[in-house]
Amino acid sequence: MSVREELQKKGYQVGNFLLRTSKEEMEVWVEGGIPEGENWEELKRQMEDLGITGILERPEVREDGRVIVARGTPPVPGEDARLELLVDLSHGPREVDKHRVNFREMNLVVSVRAGTPVVKKIPPRPGQPGHNIWGEIISPPPVKDVDLIPGEGFRLDQENQVLIAERSGCVVEKQGRLSIEPTYTLEGDVDWESGNIRFFGEKLTISGGVKRGFRVEAEGEVEIGGGVEDAARIVVQGNLTIRGLIHGEKAYIECSGDAVLHSVEYATIKVGGNLTVRDYLLQARVKVGRNLTVVEGRGLVAAGEIQVGEEATVKVAGNDSFVPTVFRIGAPPDLYEEIEHLRGELSLLDETTEKLRKAVALGLKLKKEGKLTPEKLKILAKLQKVYGEKLRAQAEAQERLREKEEALKAYGEYTFKILERAFPGVRVFIGRHEHQVKELLQGPGEFYLEEGQVKFRPLSQEEAS
Repeated sequence: MSVREELQKKGYQVGNFLLRTSKEEMEVWVEGGIPEGENWEELKRQMEDLGITGILERPEVREDGRVIVARGTPPVPGEDARLELLVDLSHGPREVDKHRVNFREMNLVVSVRAGTPVVKKIPPRPGQPGHNIWGEIISPPPVKDVDLIPGEGFRLDQENQVLIAERSGCVVEKQGRLSIEPTYTLEGDVDWESGNIRFFGEKLTISGGVKRGFRVEAEGEVEIGGGVEDAARIVVQGNLTIRGLIHGEKAYIECSGDAVLHSVEYATIKVGGNLTVRDYLLQARVKVGRNLTVVEGRGLVAAGEIQVGEEATVKVAGNDSFVPTVFRIGAPPDLYEEIEHLRGELSLLDETTEKLRKAVALGLKLKKEGKLTPEKLKILAKLQKVYGEKLRAQAEAQERLREKEEALKAYGEYTFKILERAFPGVRVFIGRHEHQVKELLQGPGEFYLEEGQVKFRPLSQEEAS
């Protein structure tokens, strides 16, 4: 029987000690006491002669009483390849901090822009070999690889290690792998169950409405089947359709493209393209980049302020209560806002320069009379420098304002058509010129600008259509 077999079966006697090993041959222990001093040195020499490796510096006594004198090195397992998500696909309230969660953020719709990395492959990491007490190599377990296969709407990066969204859309699981869907339909309302919605893709459809205080933010077309409650906020980079009532002073709708709305009460509406309203606008604050059309249903626009970049056509302007209703025609919102901003800036500059002018004039008078100390002369010099800077800023702002107002004149060709009637209380601006309706005007007719005056003229049914 070989020494190796003896160690495993009955033990190998070395002096007063019996050496034994397990079937795995990863440890050698001794029976017959704890070797110390010369006995330990002699035992080490004997084990080396036998070919045992991993001999310890000194014996170790385990909790079970076994005295270990040599130990092999186990192999270190590697790590299998795995796929790591780079976007959060989990649903449920989002954590604000360790004490709070936000139930308005449920992450129900997971949407990404084209070019977004979504899945990364972590390659397998090989393990490290070990050895037993005889110095024989023990290989680590083999590691597994994983295939990174792009689903619909994905592509691989140049290293074939990352899945990248090839198009904008929602990340969904389809036939066991992730894909990008360019359209998404939410059955029901945007509410506490769905949370706020953020969407990138071709089209988002919401079968219900948007409840109070919730948000919809989208890049792509959006269609909402229901209404929009107060304090809700909808911002869309694309076209927008809302089939229900938009109601509430804090409701806010913004759309970069064209919008089709059913009816609006008290809300703020901002549309970059054309706005079509299927029923009415009541006491709303509306800015339209191009054309406004309110001719279906009641076709009513009453109260509030309506700003239209190009032309407007409505069935009824104002109402029989003669509520103030303002229409600004040929007033593109961005240009108009720049003009108003410049006017505010100039008003502040005028006030500042006038105060500085008086201060400098007084300083120069005192200087001429020899009443200024050297320190106050320095202050006067600083005032003169600031006064000069403000005068230059004032001149630049005046020139910018002149250019913007000149650009606004080009919009004076646009008209405002009334199909049925316009009530007293309606004020119509075309460019910077105003007309106040003081008696009921019957349509069809149109407001137009001629020789610096806003006038009203009747139209035939053909001209009005």
